[in-house]
Amino acid sequence: MDMMTTRLFATDIGLEPGFTFRIQKCPLTHEYFVHSHDFSELVVILQGSAVHIIEGREYPVTAGQVFLIHSGVSHGYKNVDGIEYINVMFQPEQLLQLSELRLLPGFQALFYIEPFYRKEMNFKGMLTLNEAQLQEATKLLDLILTEYELQPQGYRLMIRSYFTALVGLLSRYYQIGSGAEDNKALRIGEAVTYIEEHFLQPITLQAMADKAYLSTRQFQRVFTRNYHTTPMDYVIRKRLDYSCTLLRHPNLSISQVALESGFRDQNYYARQFRKVYNCTPSEYREKLQDS
Repeated sequence: MDMMTTRLFATDIGLEPGFTFRIQKCPLTHEYFVHSHDFSELVVILQGSAVHIIEGREYPVTAGQVFLIHSGVSHGYKNVDGIEYINVMFQPEQLLQLSELRLLPGFQALFYIEPFYRKEMNFKGMLTLNEAQLQEATKLLDLILTEYELQPQGYRLMIRSYFTALVGLLSRYYQIGSGAEDNKALRIGEAVTYIEEHFLQPITLQAMADKAYLSTRQFQRVFTRNYHTTPMDYVIRKRLDYSCTLLRHPNLSISQVALESGFRDQNYYARQFRKVYNCTPSEYREKLQDS
């Protein structure tokens, strides 16, 4: 990272730990210094133009463009010309965990793949909204902005609801905006969605890579960089989490839970379970019953 980059922290700018969120409309009349932060930003360009500097690379931005800046990524603006944008600051682990979102290839691509695959795609995978799409997105952004500024009773609930709707809308626009055949991020997003839909079935690294039109080595590298775990470990964790819901049903034996969670070998299931939860499936079930 550039030594001149300023690091911003959520606590320093008043973002609450339990609800790390801020939205602001930003008319920009001058260059904005290169900086990074320990939270994510969703940026929607409303009008005007500028040059966006991301990790030392320069990219022209105009009205309708949408991009994610995740934690630790340096960025700033120069050559600004009447630009106005809406900036949403948030923590992904607080607002992007709805399981239905993970079933959208456009969500996986826009919010997880493209931001980390940006340089390799030469910025060609970024989302650009047409005029009608920008109007629809702006309606939701204005609703979020009103809730945030007025903070009426239940405003956090409404912000979460509107923001989820916005994320779903942008994910849909991303998916229909370009075909998977010419968008590497979307191809990988479709592979991740394939995992989300089929993790209980026998699934191989080759099958995942084929969905992304990548070699197994390439897919493993890209996936691990973006999701901070290997594809197969991701599948195993999905199965383990699912098994925890099944363990709530006392009529199911441990072997049945293992099998229905995608594990053919009960001993292997027990070993993997202990690695993650530091107890056996039986002990986990006992804790549930005691509570």
